Amino acid sequence: MKSIFKLSIASIAVMFLATGCTYRNSIGVSQVDISKTDMSKISTLKSGEACQSWFLIFPTGFDSTARQAAKNGNISKIVYQEASDTNFILGGSHCIKVYGN
Repeated sequence: MKSIFKLSIASIAVMFLATGCTYRNSIGVSQVDISKTDMSKISTLKSGEACQSWFLIFPTGFDSTARQAAKNGNISKIVYQEASDTNFILGGSHCIKVYGN
């Protein structure tokens, strides 16, 4: 009976450590006017992504800037960008995705 209890506690602990959350947020620092951007054509634009991740307090990825995302997608003019964060108890990541020409 004690081993089932210990196994249950260990399973719950692993479950909590493995779960996390993801959300998209707007980037308040670099707001741009997108009223002239045709969002119906966003899927036809090139895209690039750059991520920064960490485990405990140690970074495992270093660059999550719009500049690096544009470089990764071979984009010279950014039309739209979005950010996403994934958080776990022991780590997470922050990614920037840009769209452009």
